Amino acid sequence: MSDFNPTKFIRPIPANLPRSSEPSYELDGGGQEQEVQLREYFRILLKYRVLIAACMGVGLILALIYAFTVTPLYTAASTLRISTYEPVLTSTKIEDMLQDRSRESTYLETQVQELKSFSLADKVLEDPSIRAKLDGSSSTGFWALLFGSGDPAPVDTSSVDQAAYAVDYAGAPVGYRAPVKLIRKYIGLVDIRPVRRTSLVGIGVTAEDPDLAAYLANRHATSYIEWVRTTRVEQQARGLTFLRAQSDELREKVIGLEREAADYAEANSIVAVNKDENITAQRMSQLNRLLTEATAKRIEFENIFNEAESGLKSPSAGFDDGSTQSMRAELAKLEGELQQLRAKYTDQYPRVQQVRSQIEGLRASVEGARRQTVTGLRSKMQAAQEEEKNLREELDQQKSQAFELAKRQVQYNVLNRELTSSREMLESVLRQIKETSIAVESNASNVSVVDLAIPPNDPSFPRKWLLIVVGLGVGLAAGLGLSFLLNYLDNTVRTPEDLTQVLRIPSLGVVPSFELEMIGKGEFEDSESFAEDGGGDGLASRNGRGGSPMAPVVASEGNVPAQIAFLSDPRSLAAEAYRSIRTGILLSQAGEPPRTLLVTSAQSSEGKTTSSINLAASLASAGGRVALIDADLRRPSVHRQFGIESNVPGLVEVITGAASLADVIVPDVVKRVHLIRSGKIPPNPAELLGSLEMASVIDELAQHFDYVIIDSPPILPVTDSVILSRYVDGVVLVIRGASTPRRVIKDARDRLRAVGARFLGAILNDVDVTAGDYYYYNRYYQAYYRSDEGSEPKAPSRRRRGANTGSTHADPQGDRPQGDREDSETGRGGNSSATGS
Repeated sequence: MSDFNPTKFIRPIPANLPRSSEPSYELDGGGQEQEVQLREYFRILLKYRVLIAACMGVGLILALIYAFTVTPLYTAASTLRISTYEPVLTSTKIEDMLQDRSRESTYLETQVQELKSFSLADKVLEDPSIRAKLDGSSSTGFWALLFGSGDPAPVDTSSVDQAAYAVDYAGAPVGYRAPVKLIRKYIGLVDIRPVRRTSLVGIGVTAEDPDLAAYLANRHATSYIEWVRTTRVEQQARGLTFLRAQSDELREKVIGLEREAADYAEANSIVAVNKDENITAQRMSQLNRLLTEATAKRIEFENIFNEAESGLKSPSAGFDDGSTQSMRAELAKLEGELQQLRAKYTDQYPRVQQVRSQIEGLRASVEGARRQTVTGLRSKMQAAQEEEKNLREELDQQKSQAFELAKRQVQYNVLNRELTSSREMLESVLRQIKETSIAVESNASNVSVVDLAIPPNDPSFPRKWLLIVVGLGVGLAAGLGLSFLLNYLDNTVRTPEDLTQVLRIPSLGVVPSFELEMIGKGEFEDSESFAEDGGGDGLASRNGRGGSPMAPVVASEGNVPAQIAFLSDPRSLAAEAYRSIRTGILLSQAGEPPRTLLVTSAQSSEGKTTSSINLAASLASAGGRVALIDADLRRPSVHRQFGIESNVPGLVEVITGAASLADVIVPDVVKRVHLIRSGKIPPNPAELLGSLEMASVIDELAQHFDYVIIDSPPILPVTDSVILSRYVDGVVLVIRGASTPRRVIKDARDRLRAVGARFLGAILNDVDVTAGDYYYYNRYYQAYYRSDEGSEPKAPSRRRRGANTGSTHADPQGDRPQGDREDSETGRGGNSSATGS
């Protein structure tokens, strides 16, 4: 500290310091969360592997107990053929109906359901010996062990939804002969399985006695055949009785209708009417034909007359007769002669006047003849109209007679149709009576036995290997369900993936629990002993300043507090974690690493002070000079880690002007780490930390040290850390793994971002690396550092790692790893001009 000049400390600093942009690796918190990958599921399985294994073990044990204590059951099966009904008499309606019904697509399914019916079960249980055996069976084995009574196996009665009573055709309730409870028990033992793509149906019966199972299977098959035959005969017999009653009624009805039709025909002369009806129909047909011809003739005459009448106005000769035509020829001859005479003579010439007189006479004669022709055509037209009128009147009279006849025979036709229908129905009923009588007497059936059941030698239940597999599967499913449930209910941060994916916070590294690691090595001591020793145990010793409270305390090489895991055990997981964190911080921005760092946490007891000390030691081991500031002015704790008195001047006195930096700095608490204590606890910590004097202290220390690390209070209880975050290059958030809720971390992150703090990332602290979340982390460490179990590790202060192999070598320059020394030579820490050493 010979080059440290306190007069250079004061430098004007603007009230609003410019803030650098967020780190380039900062995740975008506004984006949607990524989907959980397969490795995340595998991590959950690995984390709860003990729970899953325990559930599988419990399932296996229960399956074994059940498999070896349950009463064995035997299954015997018989086979039926349910084919299409073959009629006894071909081409009979009743037989064809039965055959068509057996060909329906739902016929086989209907028969299968009938095989499971209460009625068939009740018929089988008519045998007293079967009822006695079923009533006398009692539960043994596993269920008796658990409940003391009950069935040997659960009886599935889900398919039995029939009523406890049936209803006959008369409507009177008829109870089953066997108790309903016994019927349900029997149906639970029977299994009906149709064979696909065939008309075969298997009947399986499961019972404790193999002989009883075979007997019940055969009895169920034969009872069904008999039940089908009996049911069909009873239905046909009931139909036969009904048909006979109907035939008697129809016979009486036909006799009555015949008598009534005869009386009506006699009373209304239906026979004569029928003859007249034939004559009337013929006359109507003839008149209709004549009327059609007369109408056509009348239309023809009307057209000719109209054309002839219109021709009177023109010299047309279309309707002239022979005489008129000869007069027209003579007229034409005279007109020709007149033209010749006029060519030679004048009009007064006698011959000209004579010819002209003849022409006028002929023209008058032609006109008169044409008028006579039109008059004749009018007479013909009127005659045709009169004929059409007469024929129409005659046809109307014939129609009236036909309608009267139709009215008179309506009732007769009604009686006749009813009589015909009754005769046909009577004939049909008589024919069905004969067919049904033959079908009833034939006693045919379309159900037959294919295979009879035989007593089985081996039990069908339990299948021990299947029960073991099921037990393991159920245990595995339960374990997986509990694992994912516990993982879902866990609202804490356990892995760096939780930080980056769920909280959108960059992860700087994972620090394992010191206590767990020391317990694993057999070197654990109570961390409180470091504060109680007071420096007399070699953990920290006074330097040349004697016993003054201001005297600096230096941690010697061989006596480093256990909390500084980076120096106390350089080969530990914690030391490697802080090396990784140091690398992440140094590479967090382009150009040069951040020099002023604020280490804080969301709430108390998360390890921010320990992380600050180890981070300072890690940066110092790389060759940089580090200033460690205890800015927790409410509950300072850095001094206790080094056995330094607390009630002495420190940061508070510097800010208030009661002391200078040179008076309060404790140099080399760890090599190249200089401590600025908090000082006396003030009444207004937030105002002091937010003052320009505090910003000046940070800025001045940054000019004389490579790195300035500030240990600050938690974010959520107080605002001190939020205020300080405006004066530093970056903020490091310390999170206690598997302890701090995610909501608390999000609130702390949002508070820092709200003031524009440069957020470098988070340190996941005090985690159990032996848990499933860090299985690979611990596994790789063990494989890297402890592969050579036969060799003793060298002193941590005298080792160095090779560039590729990770082997250790003696470091002639003393107290730090070779890799760290190389960092100091190439990084900012090796710049002598910056350190002033």
